[in-house]
Amino acid sequence: MTAHTGLVCGAAAVVAALTALFAAGLGLFSTVAGVAGVLLLIGGGALRSDRLVDLAGGALFLEVVVAALQGATTATALVAGAGTVLAWTFGHAAVDLYEDLGTAPSRSVELGHVAGTTALVGGATALTTLLFRIDVPALSPLALASLVLAGVALTAALRR
Repeated sequence: MTAHTGLVCGAAAVVAALTALFAAGLGLFSTVAGVAGVLLLIGGGALRSDRLVDLAGGALFLEVVVAALQGATTATALVAGAGTVLAWTFGHAAVDLYEDLGTAPSRSVELGHVAGTTALVGGATALTTLLFRIDVPALSPLALASLVLAGVALTAALRR
């Protein structure tokens, strides 16, 4: 069982990428980008390559953008975007865990990471979908800039 370090995160990455593919695969170009993303992600996990995982995330993001340009609904774009974020995050976690732990047992760590990250991204996606459904008055440019700055500051603080 110890030879499967990164397997839980790798499997979760593929499931998330398939979710993005099926949610945003609205036309030929978006589907091709999504399939390329899934294949790159599988290759990145098999070869333990962070670069391939990054390329997979880029291809899945391209799928979401193309689907949005093709008329995808807000909910569809958000679900596919959440799948993209989760696929990229779990793909990197699988590669990094194997590099850090080698063949040490990691199942409980991986399950905790998958559950927590999925809950966080899923909650943010649900909240954003809800906000798009209710009528919210427009924000002033200064208020919007402040929110973006606060998000960047929070992200930077969490990375330390």
